[in-house]
Amino acid sequence: MIGITSIHNTVTDWFARIAVRTPLTHRPVMGRAFEAEELAAFHQSLHAAYRTFAKLHPEWTQRGFDESFLRTDAVTLLMVCWAPDDTAQRAPTGLDVARIWERRYGLLLCGAERVTEVVRLADAASGLLAALKQRHR
Repeated sequence: MIGITSIHNTVTDWFARIAVRTPLTHRPVMGRAFEAEELAAFHQSLHAAYRTFAKLHPEWTQRGFDESFLRTDAVTLLMVCWAPDDTAQRAPTGLDVARIWERRYGLLLCGAERVTEVVRLADAASGLLAALKQRHR
């Protein structure tokens, strides 16, 4: 049987993690923590790249591939684009980003339709990654 103290500690720990939760962007990417200026530049560039993406691909913004998705689910992967070029990890592709979308939203699609949509999104997401990389240089 669970005691009152255990319940209290569990609930308190859960609320504490939510209240003081560090944004995903403060986590180190490839063992390197980002400075505040770098984070601000990254988010500004991501916003600008997303605006361009949204104008070119409004159908994807309506299907969950929006700025909040990029800032929460895909941010860690997108920050790899922002890391220095001499890192050992390969740069993410549009397919990598599309797979993140697939895990969240593609579950409602079936078989061939799911594959087709992921491929279409991968092509569109490649443009987003290219715009993000271009703004980084």
